[in-house]
Amino acid sequence: MALRNKPMGRIPVQVIDDLWKDSIDMHIHPGPDPNAERPIDSAQVALLAEKAGMKAVVLKSFSYNTASDAAIIQKNLTPDLHVFGSVVIGYTTTGGLQYAARTIESCAKIGCKVVWFPAMDAEWCQAYLGRPGTGISILKEDGTLKNEVYEILNVVKQYDMVVCSGHMSYEESTKMFDAAIALGIDKMVATHPLAELSRFTLEQIQELAAKGVYIEHVYGTTMPRLGNLDPSDYVDCVKLVGAERTIMGTDLAQVWDTDPATGMRLFIAQMIQFGCSPEEVELMCKRNPAKLLGV
Repeated sequence: MALRNKPMGRIPVQVIDDLWKDSIDMHIHPGPDPNAERPIDSAQVALLAEKAGMKAVVLKSFSYNTASDAAIIQKNLTPDLHVFGSVVIGYTTTGGLQYAARTIESCAKIGCKVVWFPAMDAEWCQAYLGRPGTGISILKEDGTLKNEVYEILNVVKQYDMVVCSGHMSYEESTKMFDAAIALGIDKMVATHPLAELSRFTLEQIQELAAKGVYIEHVYGTTMPRLGNLDPSDYVDCVKLVGAERTIMGTDLAQVWDTDPATGMRLFIAQMIQFGCSPEEVELMCKRNPAKLLGV
């Protein structure tokens, strides 16, 4: 991987650690997971984040909803850390689109804060993985949104949740965000749009940011096994859309990588190393996600 932006010199450790304290990671994949090896479970994720002095984490799974895990951990294990559950719309998590709104509302009632539209089960993602003709699309044959999408967004609005694009196509994502905006929803995130599973162009990302959508960048996709992205791409995107419209997460708890809390510290250092200012990083890993989660 040829790095386009030359990394700067040594960053004072105190700068990194000051930013790490009270940081928020809205994208963590803990175990157990029936479909992937995960070296760390939800409780371990939270305990390590609390020990690091982080403010909040969001637990995510493609296989089950994490609201109950988050509520139990928050109450019994990590009183000094906000732990939020999430729902990823999919076949095993919500029964597809048909029962998604009902499932999301049940989870919202016990503190779930984040909803991802289809990710690994998305039609766009399944086609990328070599399984065309399978997966969930939120569009009718005429290109308009299915009725279930509006039901889901109404629940998101009612419970003041964060809605994310998952691994859908740009066409699906922008139509979903337009519908969310029409309902008065303003907590919206484009899920790692530079990652290989998403593949949005910079022009498309800029259009989403102009609508009020936060652009997510994750540390995991700069790792060799998750995409090997040039960190310069993230920094260039931040400069294009503004740190005020960007959030940082890790997408970690992958078997070959470090734990998410440590990953956040490394990501903070990486973003500064490749050209973001500490003030920009503070917006992306603290203030913006805090606004989205209401903490």
